[in-house]
Amino acid sequence: MDSLAQYRLQVASAARKYKRYPRVAIDNNWEGAVLIRVVIAANGRIAAVSVKTSSGYEVLDEQALDMFRKAAPLVQIPAALRGKEFAIEVRAIYNLKDQASG
Repeated sequence: MDSLAQYRLQVASAARKYKRYPRVAIDNNWEGAVLIRVVIAANGRIAAVSVKTSSGYEVLDEQALDMFRKAAPLVQIPAALRGKEFAIEVRAIYNLKDQASG
């Protein structure tokens, strides 16, 4: 597995603990998937976090942004990517069937 794919998986894994299903979304039966683009600057810091594909619900999109903003700094950048700017895309899926699990 290449460094970028490995980093993406680690960020997605770290983000799970920050995932919350917003109450208003549960109350309204809102579901969806959000595709988030995270850009890491050459200095290793987050340069940008943005919604690439919206879930259709701003509250879900905002929660996904928050989740990956918190998770990305926790993951060590692989040696092969250090000193370079790069981007990953990660998905947050909000599904009422499994919302109880986080």
